[in-house]
Amino acid sequence: MKINTRSITLAATLTALCAVSGLLPYVFFLPVAVAATTLSVGMTAFVGLAFGCISLAYSFVMPMSLVSMAFIQAPYIAIIPRILAALGAFGMFRLLVRLCKPKSRGARFAVASAASAVGSLLNTALVVTMLVLIMPSMESEGITMIAYVPTMLISGAIECVCMALLVPPISMTLERVVIKRKKADGVNAEAVPNGGPIETVDPAAHAGRQAEAAEDNATEAAEPDNGNAATDTSAGQKI
Repeated sequence: MKINTRSITLAATLTALCAVSGLLPYVFFLPVAVAATTLSVGMTAFVGLAFGCISLAYSFVMPMSLVSMAFIQAPYIAIIPRILAALGAFGMFRLLVRLCKPKSRGARFAVASAASAVGSLLNTALVVTMLVLIMPSMESEGITMIAYVPTMLISGAIECVCMALLVPPISMTLERVVIKRKKADGVNAEAVPNGGPIETVDPAAHAGRQAEAAEDNATEAAEPDNGNAATDTSAGQKI
């Protein structure tokens, strides 16, 4: 999808949904996965950036946890992996579409599901890797970052399943309602010369014009006959 009013509006809506999905368990990545399967690469990266910034903001306002403390001390851990995960999901989706060329609804569901799952796994893997490499000794309530890794991996696996099930219906609905409607509008615009408004015809006026045209045709047809009659009369007088 090219950058246009509809894609900008959809990207803004998904960005706003990032703030809402952050309050729900295991669906925080949902807006990013939807963007990866419906928007352009630039818009997808923007939604991923917004996702990272919102997750960083939650670290300051939500109850403090080990991951929140790490995000506050190193904000780039909350932002960079989210952008890369968004781009990874987008690349996987485009690759599967090019290779599989899905036509049926089931095939499109499978492609969107696989791309969303890959994006979710990539998000979890990048965040956990950066936390372990950069802040392995961070501790909160007697729990170190290394010991907290299994908990993060379990949460990531649950989120991956949720993304694989929830994203395809949403993205397919958006594709049908938004993208195909955009294409239909483009076809209608091409059908109208110079992009002008479509001319409407009044049925009564059209019928009147047809009657006038019929009368004109009848008059033109009658004129040659009158001329011939006059010629015949004059000829008879000479004889």
